[in-house]
Amino acid sequence: MLRKFALSLLSVLILGLLLLSSAAAADLAQLKAAGVVGERSNGLLGLVKPDAAADIKAFVDNINSQRQAEYQRIAAKNGVTADEVAKLTAQKVINQAAPGQFVDTGSGWQQR
Repeated sequence: MLRKFALSLLSVLILGLLLLSSAAAADLAQLKAAGVVGERSNGLLGLVKPDAAADIKAFVDNINSQRQAEYQRIAAKNGVTADEVAKLTAQKVINQAAPGQFVDTGSGWQQR
């Protein structure tokens, strides 16, 4: 079951990239590179700079909503909780963060 779960998690990462239009993916990459947003240990994006513009906050909220829906879908399919899916995804995404990007592993924002 764990292997199936891990494979499903990989599919969510791929699907997550597909859900974002190429423009949104480029925007996200730029925001990460600028240190405005980063990946959090709960599997969601976070605002590194809390005073970010309203459109950036809305962008992050939209991506997080998509992620949460996908975590719930995968969790239901595999008999686990959405929180478990989110945390496993977070571990993978944080480990793959590019140099200079910010991640929050539970102890505050850290730059890679």
